[in-house]
Amino acid sequence: MKTIALDVHSEESQMAVVSPVGEVLLEMKVPTQPEQLRHAVAGVKGPKRVVFEEGPMSGMLQDALKDVAEEVISCDPTHNALIAGAEDKNDERDALRLAMLSQVKAIHSVYIPPEPYRTLRSLVRYDHNLQNNITGVKNRIKAMCRRMGIRYRGVRVYSKAGQKEVLAQITNAGLRWQVRSMYRQFRVLRSERLKARKVLLRQSREFPEIERLKSIPGVGPVIARTMVAWIVDPHRFTSRRALSSYAGLGLGQGWTNWQPINRARASKKGQRELKRVLFIAARAALLRENALARRYQARVYSGWEDGKAIRDVARCILMITRAVWITGRTYDDAMVSVPVVRAHGR
Repeated sequence: MKTIALDVHSEESQMAVVSPVGEVLLEMKVPTQPEQLRHAVAGVKGPKRVVFEEGPMSGMLQDALKDVAEEVISCDPTHNALIAGAEDKNDERDALRLAMLSQVKAIHSVYIPPEPYRTLRSLVRYDHNLQNNITGVKNRIKAMCRRMGIRYRGVRVYSKAGQKEVLAQITNAGLRWQVRSMYRQFRVLRSERLKARKVLLRQSREFPEIERLKSIPGVGPVIARTMVAWIVDPHRFTSRRALSSYAGLGLGQGWTNWQPINRARASKKGQRELKRVLFIAARAALLRENALARRYQARVYSGWEDGKAIRDVARCILMITRAVWITGRTYDDAMVSVPVVRAHGR
């Protein structure tokens, strides 16, 4: 099978075609446009594999080339040290090196979700960014009030009446304009977030598993959408351990001379968005009476630290998510095993 390597850039991409025995058959530049790339790859006769490094355009490349090549691979650039650290690095050599690494199976492939999951991911990210921006504006408004000695009562400072009260106490014309500008930003961002949530609600109707995931304690619409957007399909993970590692809830272990060193520790890797919402769900689950809250209490009573016990609950929610998704059932407390409570030190 021939290997077609693409060094992708926004304007043009370098394409290198290598035979199964490592002979360079073709090198050329192709405009980075779906139709142009599709035409160039389709022009290479015989079975072929297309490989490129993961980037913002990976989804577009996958959609454009999946019908004209036997295999399309997006690989992790952080594992391609021979390309990134080369002294004679340029577009032509990078494409050839990528083709050679692919032929000796020295690349690490990256999963590209299909549509509509990519759209859901983008909308979930955008909604989260809008919320962060709103929080930032709120903090700046409160900081200005504290700086000028203006007293405010909680969220009232953001209401229309609260805005009038704050502005009435500012005598400096420049600072009054600044606070007005902050309030305008707040109103625009809040309006955009409401629109984003409506779009997300319509998009969520394409994923029936979201409603089932909302039956899990601590899991609301935002968390359910985020889990569906990043897990995509639980069957793509070879084991529960692989899913846990992807979510950043696995354990990190140092090794030397094929022997483990020091004690295992919480992993700092994994998908950050998924990991963040799982910890939020774990904290929210403790607010009500359920098996997850009882599991947390049993862990703490047995001597576990709070962080470790919360991580255990987050991992449990992830495994329940997998079970609910695969079986098509809703949550049941019987899915959670609650350990026998033993007092610490006994």
